[in-house]
Amino acid sequence: MTQSKSHADASIRSARIALTTLTAINLLNYLDRFLIAGIVVPLKEALGANDADIGLLTSVFLLVYMCASPVFGILAHKTSRTLILAMGILIWSLATIGSGLVNTLTQLFIMRAIVGIGEAAYATVGPAMLVDHYSPTRRPFALSIFYAAIPVGSALSYIASGLIVNAWGWREVFLAGGVPGIALAIVCLKLKDPRPGQSDVETGTRTSASMHASIANNFASNVKMILKSREFVTATVGYIAFTFAFGALAVWMPYYLQTAHGWSVASSTTTFGIVLVASGFVGTIAGGAVAKRLGGGSASCLKLCGFCMAIAAPTSVIALYCNDDWLIILGLTISSAFSFATQGPVNAVILNSVSALLRPFAIGMSVLLIHLLGDVPSPWLVGKIFDSSMGMRVGMSLIPITMAVSAAIWFFAGRRLQQI
Repeated sequence: MTQSKSHADASIRSARIALTTLTAINLLNYLDRFLIAGIVVPLKEALGANDADIGLLTSVFLLVYMCASPVFGILAHKTSRTLILAMGILIWSLATIGSGLVNTLTQLFIMRAIVGIGEAAYATVGPAMLVDHYSPTRRPFALSIFYAAIPVGSALSYIASGLIVNAWGWREVFLAGGVPGIALAIVCLKLKDPRPGQSDVETGTRTSASMHASIANNFASNVKMILKSREFVTATVGYIAFTFAFGALAVWMPYYLQTAHGWSVASSTTTFGIVLVASGFVGTIAGGAVAKRLGGGSASCLKLCGFCMAIAAPTSVIALYCNDDWLIILGLTISSAFSFATQGPVNAVILNSVSALLRPFAIGMSVLLIHLLGDVPSPWLVGKIFDSSMGMRVGMSLIPITMAVSAAIWFFAGRRLQQI
């Protein structure tokens, strides 16, 4: 009895340490990812870039990030997951520091591409390792805490970049974003790496050791296996539409506020950051709590995501097209809160839709698809519309439209799964 209780206490302790550490790293991950969005104007002036170039910087990062993700999903079965995480964090941190030392736009493109490699290692292996500490019913809430780092890190990025660029300059923004990652890479090596599937308790969720080689080495078979999962496919398709919308919003909203509404660089980045950190954090945690209360099943999680996006879409219209500053903030707050509420539930659906050994690969393929069809094209496309005769308001209209698409896909997919 005492030995069993001691083992249970140790498992709980290592789960909490893993959740805390991986969430902190995820925060830094998203802080780095959105540094450019807060320094668009000084970057354009210093490197001679136009709006499409700035959008393409994000697209190049995401192109490398999404292509590298499935590769790390396969590597996770061949080597230590903590080693992959540590190396990924170190790579992106050094490349972020390098971004502050460039003298040409081409050099910056190269640095952001290298950042994509490092972040792919973390984003693919981190969530899969985390869920091995938690039972399936507890995963939506644990993942919601993990993904709450998205709004917090993104918000800190907007706030810090706006303040640092005004006090020192755009180069210092990259230096400040890269240095903390070196320390976190060392901390990551101390994490316990649980056996894949050790927390699965439902019948049929464990994967036999004989399947290990096939899952680790056969790319085509892996793709076939995950595409057979209705939950994986529907969750990912809805996620593509979501990512298209939020990718464009994250890159262009501060600049849109500056240009279309006359806000200053500092006020637009700081306000956007505060809204994201408050509404995003509350929304993400609330979404996970509701999903847990609903039982954490795939059908209920997908319906919850659809409901949330059905509210996020019209409120984003208020944020984009009202002329009153307070209505803009209100619309952005509500839209962001309900958008972020989907993050824990949808990722729980993706991770629970496949066997334990397939999870890193499933996350990697999900990352590939949502970025390839989502926020790789959307910042560039919106930037091109900005530069055309159609203008900013038309370009930003793609955001509520694709939010509504994600709402429909997720809600009706959840209903269909419930009826099966």
